[in-house]
Amino acid sequence: MRYLARRYGEFFGFKIPSVLSIDQFPFDHQTLETRKDLIFQTGNIVFLNRINKLNAREFIRTVMEVRTRYPNKLIYLPAFGLPNDYPILFYAGIDLLDDSSIRLLGDNNCLSEFGVYRGSDCLTKNEEQKVRVLDLINLSLENGKFREIVETHSFSNFSKEALRILDMEFYQYIDGFMDYRPKKIVAANVEGIYRPEIVNYRERIKGLRQTAENLLLIPCSAIKPYSQSKTHRILHSFVHSSQGGIQEVIVTSPLGLVPRELESFFPPMYYDIPVTGYWFEEERKVLYDLSKEYFLRKKYANVFYLLPQQEGDILGLFENTEGVTGSINFENSEKLSKIIDSHKIQGDKRKKESIEIANVLKFMFDIDLEPEHLKQRKEGNRRIILLNDLPILRRTMSGIKMMKGLGDVLLSKGMRVVETEGIFKGDNLFIPGIKGVSEDVKPGMEVALVKDGSVIGRGMSQVSGLDLLMEKRGIGVNDVTYFNHED
Repeated sequence: MRYLARRYGEFFGFKIPSVLSIDQFPFDHQTLETRKDLIFQTGNIVFLNRINKLNAREFIRTVMEVRTRYPNKLIYLPAFGLPNDYPILFYAGIDLLDDSSIRLLGDNNCLSEFGVYRGSDCLTKNEEQKVRVLDLINLSLENGKFREIVETHSFSNFSKEALRILDMEFYQYIDGFMDYRPKKIVAANVEGIYRPEIVNYRERIKGLRQTAENLLLIPCSAIKPYSQSKTHRILHSFVHSSQGGIQEVIVTSPLGLVPRELESFFPPMYYDIPVTGYWFEEERKVLYDLSKEYFLRKKYANVFYLLPQQEGDILGLFENTEGVTGSINFENSEKLSKIIDSHKIQGDKRKKESIEIANVLKFMFDIDLEPEHLKQRKEGNRRIILLNDLPILRRTMSGIKMMKGLGDVLLSKGMRVVETEGIFKGDNLFIPGIKGVSEDVKPGMEVALVKDGSVIGRGMSQVSGLDLLMEKRGIGVNDVTYFNHED
């Protein structure tokens, strides 16, 4: 299970992350001379000695620099951090801490989420607090909820500052450790706006194409995908005859905007937020800034909307808008339908679908293909996407899968490629069978499997190049399909 800068598990004989006991210290003690250095390396362990622990910005910058310099080593931070700081320290890339900070509190200073208070038998209570927090961290890692723990357990000023600085100023660093494997995202507070997966999503949609001559802005729904929700089905019962000429974009927090064609992918399919009808000022600013970039070069004949008042700020980006302020229901959907019908919208549904396919390929594989070269054909309950009449993608109700044609395109660009030693039995490719991966490969990406310069299959990567520096066993690619064995 991957977290930010390190895999969760056992490395070099250590369970990662861990808090070491100073009573059973596994390392040779440093000399006075080595303690003067910023870092001290012994074997596979890098000691982080001289670091500014009072300035969160300098602290994060130093950790980032050391982690980048030693990507395949374990980083040990001695004598720092109380239990409620553990989540952010581990999240930032520290692998090992120790319990000396707890010991120094003595028996009359007890820990709580709200700081230190005077008490008795505190050594025992503090040890229990340490164990409780570590158990919570491990449970969250096992279930893909570590970021939620980091957000909800940043009680101290240091932890809050460090998380915000890490998100706001070091995104390019974090992006190198991105994990695209679908997981439920709970964005319960303002920190969720800057969660790396969410920021990454907003960056990826900015260059997507306009799919129709007219635009319809609508709110999100609790049910995902949105089109299966009661409210969106109500809307589509009224607004349906002109959809070929209308691009639908869903307005939501923390993602900002979701073009309809992306609603079934990660993260739009997997996020959850408290539904109150209220937007924080920071949410509104992120939405507005994203909208300025997303709609910058898009020219619509008409802009329609059905939006709550809190989400209406972005309407000011357009010269002329028509619509209804409020939530989606029968009455408002009928009002909107009458407005749209009065314009007698016409549209080319096939052209719109081709552009949507191009957007999906750009979003999922970061490749730009001309929509006029794309089309689709139906085969039973699935659709085959064609590029110049060559099959490249299979689409079903359960999602999309790469076909050999797309693998060849990716190989020609040196993108999303995993080189393998051969063809193996089963639907898993294990790490010893991997020769290398292209630089862009991250966990959760669909990749082309290549042997001796030819595409032989596809699968879902569970590793990146960084992971291969550390990992010598385990699953490297799952859900493997070899093209000569396809149905």
